[in-house]
Formats: sequence, C-alpha cells, structure tokens
Amino acid sequence: MNGLTLMLKASQAAASLRRWPVKRVLMKQLYFCGIEALPLLLFVGAAVGGIVVAQLHYQIGQSSEGSLRLLASITFTELAPLLTAILLTARSSSAMASELAMMRYSGELASLQHMGIDLHAYLILPRILGMLLATTILTFYFAAIALFTGAVGVAGFGWLTELSRLPLALPVSAMLTCLGKSAVFGAAIAAVACARGLAGGHSATDVPIAASSAVIRALLTLFALDLMFIVLGSYL
Repeated sequence: MNGLTLMLKASQAAASLRRWPVKRVLMKQLYFCGIEALPLLLFVGAAVGGIVVAQLHYQIGQSSEGSLRLLASITFTELAPLLTAILLTARSSSAMASELAMMRYSGELASLQHMGIDLHAYLILPRILGMLLATTILTFYFAAIALFTGAVGVAGFGWLTELSRLPLALPVSAMLTCLGKSAVFGAAIAAVACARGLAGGHSATDVPIAASSAVIRALLTLFALDLMFIVLGSYL
C-alpha cells in the first residue's frame, strides 16, 4: 500500500479521534515529533538565519533592511518548510517506520486486527496528523528564530526595530504558502513512513530496511512536492 492510499484510508477514520486511545497516540506523536525535535530545529534555524544574512549583508553588500526582507521571503516560502520537513524526516520517519515494522514482526499488528481494532484509526491517523501538526508548528518556530538571528546579525541591539518593519513588507501569500507547504510536507512524511513500516517486518532484517527506505522515499517525495509547489506558483 502506497502513502497516498494510506493517507486516504486514514482520513476516512477521522471520527475515531474522539476516542481516548487514539488521542493518546496522537499526543505521543506530537511530543515525539514536535517537542523533542524543537531544540535541534531551533539550533539549525538560528544557524541558517545567520548564514543567509551574512552572505546577503556582508558578502553581497545588501542593506540591513534589504537583507532581512530577502531572508524573510526565502525563509517563509522555501527554507523554513523544506528544512523543517527534512529534519523531521531524518529524525522521525525512520523511527516511525521501524516501530511499525517491528510491530508487524512481533505479531502485534495481527493481534490488534484479531481484536477488531482498525489499524488506520489507531496507528496511522494519529501519526499522520501528529506529524502534520508538528511540521506546521515547528516551521514557524524555524522561521522566527532564523529572522531573529538575522536581525541580530545585521542590526545588533536594534534588532527589534528591524523586525517590526517586516510585517509591512512580507506578503500574506508568503505566510499562506509556508502554511500550505508545511502541512503537505508533514502529512507526506508520515504517510510514506507508515507505508514503508507496514510493508516491512516480515523478518528481523526488514526493520532497518524499512527505516532507511522510509527516509529515502520521504526525501524524494519532499523534493518532488516542493518542485510541484514551485511550478504551480509560477503559473498562479
């Protein structure tokens, strides 16, 4: 079963989110994919903001205001959603796939099915929704820390003044693009990881294979989706 089919089947079980066991799995996914990944994401976001501003302001010679505007534009439309998704792919998709593959290998999935538990409602939906929410929220944290680092890098103690000018220069479309990309990327990461996890687990050696395959396929999916967004954006 591919990731798109898995996502459609999971969406049909959305009503199960009212049940406490499903909510508990969702909260665990949010904690693992969101809160535990936050320190790493903030570090990378700060580094990216400093590097981009250093290149624009000190190497190319852009003004401080122009550097921050360019940083804000490329961060919200491209860097924040894509890099956040890549980080979560490397960190979480392999764990998600290996967990499901191990559950299949140990017979836990078969036991759940024998008890009449819908695997799409109990296992797949919380993981896809949890990754979607975590990616969307963490993308804005990434963008915020990148802009903060960039403002400090070009303005020093006047960083607040520089940041206060950005909302006037940043179009609403950039924010909507960021939101849309991060949501799609997050759902795609989890769907691919779950599909690879459910496809593996027939032997012990399938577990690491499922984990590595999930990362590779999720990365390919991310870049394909990003290219699709760019092509669609050029025609809209």
